[in-house]
Amino acid sequence: MEQVRKIIDDWRNRIEDHPLHQWLVEEDDTEPEKKLWFSLYFTNFIMYFRELNIYHIAYDSTTIGGTGGTGTTPGAGPAGSPGGSPAGGSGAPPPPLDAPRAALTGHADEDMTHSRLFMADFKTLGWDDLLEWKPSEVFHWLFSSEVNEQLRRRTTAITKLYIEAQDPAVRYAVVEAIEACGNALFRHTSQLADRYTARTGRELIYWGQYHLERETGHAVEDEHEAVFADMELTQEQRDDAIRLAVRAFELIDEQNSHMLQLAQETLSQGGFAFRRRTQASPPTDVEAIEREGDYQGDALWPEGYTFNFWPTDPHPTQQPLVAALRHETDKVADSGVLDFFRVDDLDEGAARLRLALLFMATDTTGTPTVYRHMVPYAFPATPAERAVNRLAARFGSRSKMLYVDWRSLGLDDRLNWPVSRTLEFIYLDRATETHRDLRAVVTHHIDVTTDPLLRYWTVVALKKMTATYADAVGSLARRVEEKTGLPLPYLTLKRSPHEPAMEPDPQADAVRFDTWAAAPETVDAARAAIEGIATSIFIRYHRMLDSRRLRDYPEVA
Repeated sequence: MEQVRKIIDDWRNRIEDHPLHQWLVEEDDTEPEKKLWFSLYFTNFIMYFRELNIYHIAYDSTTIGGTGGTGTTPGAGPAGSPGGSPAGGSGAPPPPLDAPRAALTGHADEDMTHSRLFMADFKTLGWDDLLEWKPSEVFHWLFSSEVNEQLRRRTTAITKLYIEAQDPAVRYAVVEAIEACGNALFRHTSQLADRYTARTGRELIYWGQYHLERETGHAVEDEHEAVFADMELTQEQRDDAIRLAVRAFELIDEQNSHMLQLAQETLSQGGFAFRRRTQASPPTDVEAIEREGDYQGDALWPEGYTFNFWPTDPHPTQQPLVAALRHETDKVADSGVLDFFRVDDLDEGAARLRLALLFMATDTTGTPTVYRHMVPYAFPATPAERAVNRLAARFGSRSKMLYVDWRSLGLDDRLNWPVSRTLEFIYLDRATETHRDLRAVVTHHIDVTTDPLLRYWTVVALKKMTATYADAVGSLARRVEEKTGLPLPYLTLKRSPHEPAMEPDPQADAVRFDTWAAAPETVDAARAAIEGIATSIFIRYHRMLDSRRLRDYPEVA
């Protein structure tokens, strides 16, 4: 471990003098609060940091990756109920964590609270008034804008580092690297915060001393350092720890450089008016066409494709997975949850569509990031891996249609939320916690393995379970669209008329994953993915119904 820590310390010294840090504390004519504008290009990571700690850094046998094992078999799935009990769990108390896992988890429990500190400063700095963005603009800025595409890529890459680092010795190195970067940043922003307080009398708790005292620059508290410092690592552990920690530093170094460029450009432009027009304004018109009979909601495989996707001819070893999916879809039909979308009154139907679209928005707008940066292999080496990448390239294009439905249903005017309220909805609200659970489940099952068959089945499960609910929503949306004339391309399940441009690859296109003989451990892992995704989506829709009953969002009623 001493060898690992030496390399981390070398990088810690290197990141200290990053030009972003030097610019932040440079004495010039720029008001300190304007230099903090750099973070508006980092908001997704800052707010997502809570989820990183809950789902991918902390260890818990009832949550994602909680076994801390080899990374080939996921944990039991995230807590699915407001009380925190595991979805589908037996109710038995989880086994105690060992010292390394407990130490990392304790630190994560503290770090998961920091997003709320950022929100406090967001309001203190008056950024709601500075931006004046509508909710749809916030979604587009975070999840769809070109200017934040590289941030989304890097955030996904950092998430992958944590998931890959199932071994606590290796995860310690990744967390230590990220914490070192955070400490370096906040030691410089605290000087800005002091200058801001001296001028205005208002205290900044995220950018100032309060947060800095909690950003120690280390992965665990002082009393737990010896747990890791005394570790004797295997060659494999040492190599993995160094490789992943260095990659974490590289990603943050890249992001710091990018944020410096964007912040200086924004200052040069006199604020965010130009960025709002070019990067925060969602599309108002998206090409969409009917599916022309290729979508049959009552079929096992509802949506026809011109490429191999659904497991229509499963190998005997994979038939249990088809049966598992059929079982999960039958559970949805028998539960009555879809009755919510079977309503005759047009006004009530539109209200239910508004609620559904609000709850879909984060996942839907984030789908391109999943298919662009999470599912594909960075360096595909086989036809099967290239086949996964080609599947990923074909999915996610419908997400931009959501903004048309959003506009048609008048959600911006009804919500009338400031930017901070939209951020709270996406990242912090109790009512949307189950949506974050689902994101963690999908993220984990995709990236916990490099086996293309398992990645394939994770995507199949996600597409099939999503379609199970989408068909019921679509039936209602088609009636509302016909009666009102309002375009609802996303909810009515229309598709893009354009296929993604890809070079020919006959070998990859010939891959039929469903015809492979699957090993028993692969079947077990795929079944866990199916059940985890199905359970999380099921809980999510029930939580949406609870939200309506509790009137969490009366604005859309």
